[in-house]
Amino acid sequence: MGTQGKAAGTSRISTTISECRQYEGADYLKLGRFATGALKGVIRVAGIDDPDVSEAVGLLSDIRGLTVFSYDDCSEEDKASINLKLTDALSDSEVLMETSDSGEKVKIYGSYDESSDKVSDFVIFAPSESALICIKGSVLMETIARIASDD
Repeated sequence: MGTQGKAAGTSRISTTISECRQYEGADYLKLGRFATGALKGVIRVAGIDDPDVSEAVGLLSDIRGLTVFSYDDCSEEDKASINLKLTDALSDSEVLMETSDSGEKVKIYGSYDESSDKVSDFVIFAPSESALICIKGSVLMETIARIASDD
């Protein structure tokens, strides 16, 4: 049996996002199972002959939901406050990967299962970009590593 990393505290993150959505300039998008399924269908039809689209559909195959929280249009003071709240909400979660490019850090949190080499229910947090993405479902670790290393 594989090793399980401590999953990102999804309820704690959801609560924090709900609190932070009240800041002026914060944007929020949540796609549930139905919307995610419809998105997969649209992507599949739009790029039926494109190999990059096929790869994207494969990436999305085990995704059941997506939440995107952006606060780039908030004041600098509000951004700092939101970053502190999100960092606190993620403090008990396992960091699976951290990348840094020109001083901009991105952390990926989630639950990793060695036996399947999959990460499930993960969070991508980029405080310098004022963005947080929560993905409900699972993705191969190799795919995450490839995406994180793309320029």
